[in-house]
This record gives sequence, C-alpha cells and structure tokens, in this order.
Amino acid sequence: AGAFGSTGTPSSWEWQRGPLAAPGPRGCLCMLLRAPTSAQRALATMAETKPLLRGVVFDMDGTLTVPNLDFGEMYRRAGVPRGEDILATRWRADETACRVVEEMEAEGRRTLALMPGAAELAAWLEAHGVQSALVTRNSDATVAHFHKSLWRSAPLSPAISRDAAWPSKPDPAALLHIGELWRVGSMEEVCMVGDSPSNDVSFGRAAGAATALLDTGRRLSEGGETNGAELVVSNLAQLAALLFGSFRLASPLLEPSLHAKRPPPSPATAAAAAAA
Repeated sequence: AGAFGSTGTPSSWEWQRGPLAAPGPRGCLCMLLRAPTSAQRALATMAETKPLLRGVVFDMDGTLTVPNLDFGEMYRRAGVPRGEDILATRWRADETACRVVEEMEAEGRRTLALMPGAAELAAWLEAHGVQSALVTRNSDATVAHFHKSLWRSAPLSPAISRDAAWPSKPDPAALLHIGELWRVGSMEEVCMVGDSPSNDVSFGRAAGAATALLDTGRRLSEGGETNGAELVVSNLAQLAALLFGSFRLASPLLEPSLHAKRPPPSPATAAAAAAA
C-alpha cells in the first residue's frame, strides 16, 4: 500500500527503499522505517475527523423529480398572497386553497419525471450502504406514485409527506425524527439535499445536519443566495464525489480485504500447469 494504507490515509510508519536504504547481506537492500511527513499526518487527521455519513435525506419536487408545478399559478388560483406559506395552518383549513393544491398536484403526477442524476446517486448510496429518506411538502399520494412509477432503488425510508404528523419544512422536527430512527451519533452524520435555500437548506441547518443544494436556479427566486449550504451541485450525479470527500463511509466496498493482493490460482489441469 506504500505510504498509504487501504483506507487511503497515511499509515503510522512506511517502508522506504532508496538512497536511505542500507546494503544488507548478499547485496540485498534492507528496508528502513521512516516517520510520516507532516502533510501525511495532516491527511490522516483530516480523515479521522470527517463525520461518518449515516444517511441522506432528500426533498422531492425539484430535487428527485423535475419541477412541474407552477407555484405562482397555484397561489393565484388558491387566493393565497405570494409572501405567505400555502401550507401554513391558516391556509390548510381553507377549502379553496386545499382543493387547488390537490388538483394541481394530481395534474403534476401525470407528468412526473426523475431528475437527471437521481438514479445514479441513489445507486451509489445504496452500493455504499448509506440510508436514504424523503421529506417533502407534497402529499402521500404523490410519494406513493413516485415510488411506484419512477424509483428503482430501495424505497426511501422513512418517506415523510405533509400528510404526516410532523410540521412542514423548514421546521426541523421531521429531520430530527429521522436522525433518531437512524440512531445517529450527531446530526452532522446526516446530509439534507434539496433545491430550495429557504425550505431545504434552512430545514437541514435548523436540525444541525450537513446541507447540499441542487442549484437548478430556484435560489434566484428566493434572493439568489445558497443560504449557507456546504455543498452545491448543478446535477445530482456530482454529489457522490463531494460526499465522498466530505464524509467517512462505512462501506462494504471499502473493506481492506476486498483490495488485498491474492495469490494466483493454481492450474486446474496438467496441460495448464505445463503452459504456465
């Protein structure tokens, strides 16, 4: 493994062959131990201090699925001022507002499509044993349609919609609940991924989680800022590399035994042995 062990971090000591190696018996070179450099020690410390990635929580509309709801039209038809939250308690008790939201979401389910990069990121997370969950301001009906018609990886669990008992984003209660279910040591071990700085990034930050913004341009309608998201990508497929660099992974694919050098197989027949 050279100066680096199977985990990709410098080992405490390394073997060196070269100008510092001393001649041994019969002209062989003896291997000398050399202390790691300061840069190698710094890399090892960084690797040890990165949080373990226990799970990723996704938003749905505009994150895992292509945006197809015209919220401006929704607010207009519902008679809700644009500066207010259409899912606030006041408007959820309004029959007209509820009917408009449900009608437009039903229309949206007919054209729901997976966001580019979502399937690739889901496969990467699943391969590395990272849990995935969903928190959306959409309905149970849309979440069920999403899982049945679009999602090919393991179901997102838990999948919390606005129909659940938890308050809607950006209130962090649902995200904290997921952290408890996953028994995380710290919410820093969870990453919240969404396209809205005001809803998704605020949601993650309020819970103490890491945050990733899928920058589809929605932030431009919310003031233009990323709201302090630690990771920003323009395609979900790009997020895998950033997660790998920002977190430790307890991944079965990174087990040292999988990368150990093995002896060549023995020839199966006498002819094969002769050819070898």
